[in-house]
Amino acid sequence: MSVFFSISKAFWKTVEKSDAKNIASQTEPEGIKRICDIPYFGDGHPMHLLDVYYPEDAAHALPVIIDIHGGGWMYGSKELNKIYCLNLAKRGFTVFNISYPLVPEVTVYDQLRDVMSALDFISLHLDDYPCSKENIMLTGDSAGGMLASYAAALLTSEKLRGVFGTAAPAMKLKTLLLTSPVASAKNKGIMSVYTTKMWGKNYKSALGFKYMNFDEIAPIAEFPPTCLITSSGDSMALKQTREQADILRNKGVDVLLLDFPKYDGVNLPHVFSVLASESKAGKEAIEKALAFYAKYIN
Repeated sequence: MSVFFSISKAFWKTVEKSDAKNIASQTEPEGIKRICDIPYFGDGHPMHLLDVYYPEDAAHALPVIIDIHGGGWMYGSKELNKIYCLNLAKRGFTVFNISYPLVPEVTVYDQLRDVMSALDFISLHLDDYPCSKENIMLTGDSAGGMLASYAAALLTSEKLRGVFGTAAPAMKLKTLLLTSPVASAKNKGIMSVYTTKMWGKNYKSALGFKYMNFDEIAPIAEFPPTCLITSSGDSMALKQTREQADILRNKGVDVLLLDFPKYDGVNLPHVFSVLASESKAGKEAIEKALAFYAKYIN
């Protein structure tokens, strides 16, 4: 394992400890029905699982939200976004919370195939839960935002499904919610070591090399109305989130960019609305994003 990749692993271990402390400090909302650890792939892998959450008193079909967690492609699971997803469900949604295997066990190609397999499974099982099939929002944060962006593209582009070798779920999205998404994966210099681990040793000769940045997939795919969230303290993805918003606007997509400046005098960190979903700023971002979704719900 390269020195650079070892440093990356150590970094994510530090993040894991910080996130665990943050999650432990939050209170899970009550009144939510939870069906956990549903296998969506059937191979027994502990990361090929998803959860479903919805209000216990749900009396009719609810709009659906499907969430893909972040973590630099090499860290995290659905547990990382559990409280965020529970808080979404509390607001009157049926929420699917997805795990997927991580780099270096797999590559991003595998993760995209897993995400699309999860969407295919969900599309076949919407009737098992209080779901409005016509109202589905896909969301993801950071690396999960990249996976969500690509999944939205793959749902509409047969060409890209061929390139990445994914399933073709019978699913149409009403909206897309991207929190600090990574929009550029073609790294150079020292970062190319990380890129090799993410995309495979021979990634430059693979079919997907032409489509590793969002601006390369955008011309051959369609996207639903999209809300993007970033903040002044989002050192990892502020620029990329703004660039992705511009790319989507230039395609004629209805875009809402929630670009938070300092909030009460404080710079809001990367994916603040996900990891601190019950904070004042987190609640505001979520309510605005859900209001955007509500505009398109039948």
